[in-house]
Amino acid sequence: MTKTFELFAFLNQQEQYKNCLKKHISSKVYKKGQYIYKPSEEPHLIFELISGTVKVGNYAIDGTEHCYDILKPGDFFGNYRLLDGNFQEFAKPLTSVKVRQYELSYIKKLIFTDIQISELFTKYVVRRWSRAETRFFTVISEDTSVRIKRLYREFNVKIKDADGRAVNIFSLFSQKDIADLTGSSRQTVAHIFKKLNKDYEALLLDIDPVMIP
Repeated sequence: MTKTFELFAFLNQQEQYKNCLKKHISSKVYKKGQYIYKPSEEPHLIFELISGTVKVGNYAIDGTEHCYDILKPGDFFGNYRLLDGNFQEFAKPLTSVKVRQYELSYIKKLIFTDIQISELFTKYVVRRWSRAETRFFTVISEDTSVRIKRLYREFNVKIKDADGRAVNIFSLFSQKDIADLTGSSRQTVAHIFKKLNKDYEALLLDIDPVMIP
């Protein structure tokens, strides 16, 4: 699983921060399908996923939902207010989830004033960029069946949701989600899975390693 940006653990170990964490950081549980935020909303919070998994994406002009990333425990998400207002996405749980919510002004102050936190944050952001770039590379260089195999390898993992239930992330994906994440169509995905006849383990065969950060 991707290395995580363990901000809360770091803060809890530092005397100058640990006594004021409750003032700036809280936790909340969201139900499956309950939006954490929508494209039209601008929460003044940064979220850390503690348990469960979250789909992030946006809506096309015709209202069609499109997914461009799936978050695992340890991932951070939300609007850092660093894009001059060009932030439009939704975050919707695929399971029940528990998130840690940081006040935006507080986390930005930490990032810009504490060199250790700044370094941790930079490494995490670069890792996320690299993950997105690697996925894009597979979209432009490989056929759909190979892209689906890579997606399966990345998300064929079990996690626990906010209720303590173990779930396999890949099993939560709709064919539309898989199509979005692999740059293909739902019809193409359906055709490939029909040939597999639910033998998902075949997705682990005959594939060169490309590491997703």
